[in-house]
Amino acid sequence: MNKPVLFFPMVIVLLFAAAGNARAAERAANLEEPVQVIQAYLRATYARDFVEAYRLVSAADRKVRGVNRYVQQRGAFSGFTLEVARKLSESVEIEPQQQKTTADRIQVAARYRVPDPKRIAPAVLNWDPYRLNSLGAAERRKMLDALEKKQRDRSLEMNEGEERFELVKEANEWRVFLNWAAGVKIPLRLDLSKTNDLAVSLSKQEVVLQPGEVFEIFLKIKNKTKQAVTARIGHLVEPNDIADYLDFVQCGFLLPVTISPGAEQEYSGSYLLRGGLPEGVRRLSLTYDFRILQ
Repeated sequence: MNKPVLFFPMVIVLLFAAAGNARAAERAANLEEPVQVIQAYLRATYARDFVEAYRLVSAADRKVRGVNRYVQQRGAFSGFTLEVARKLSESVEIEPQQQKTTADRIQVAARYRVPDPKRIAPAVLNWDPYRLNSLGAAERRKMLDALEKKQRDRSLEMNEGEERFELVKEANEWRVFLNWAAGVKIPLRLDLSKTNDLAVSLSKQEVVLQPGEVFEIFLKIKNKTKQAVTARIGHLVEPNDIADYLDFVQCGFLLPVTISPGAEQEYSGSYLLRGGLPEGVRRLSLTYDFRILQ
């Protein structure tokens, strides 16, 4: 007599499992179709579902950066925050504009449309992970239903852009090639145009590193005059819109430095290239700007 009581909950569990598998199947891309791979990659990165994004990255890239390091550096969503982002990512669309194909490599220029995360923010508690993950079941369902209605009505505010993608063929499937092995080049320059009193040399002219790594630079500064010189050394990081991804770890010349007549002094600075640096950035520049203080 107890069997039907035990059997009924098991049926419910199996039905929910089947529904979950069906939704997962709907999200799964056909990895034999390059455009579907690109769309799946864009949707995963938009949702900050970096475990899924990593699955779509080439084997050559995965040799350079492991999944744990990649997910941690990129700042993945989790819990209901991830579920909300995944729901919105269903509206990500791409339209190939140009394609260049060889036997095992494809380059695609594509236009894309993605929901504007800033404009949608008021409807998703300003993307506050703590508040989102603390919602009860009824509140979660209400939020997802509201987002689904916006998707049906096509009333989501969208951003548009264009990006180039390179894919490589692995067996019968395609993967996104990001060329992580190339690293990020940071040429180092000196701007002495505002002073003739100093001779300055750099320990390196360029560094090449991976996001998440630290590098150190030494500056040798010689006072060419017969009196003490106080100089301010500015740091100019370009392009300006991604300058914040280069952080000071320790710098011995953030404050003005004073050098005795004819003396030479050495200063060091350590920098961190943040792991969240946007994909595709292959170059930054760091210029030291010298100004004599009166």
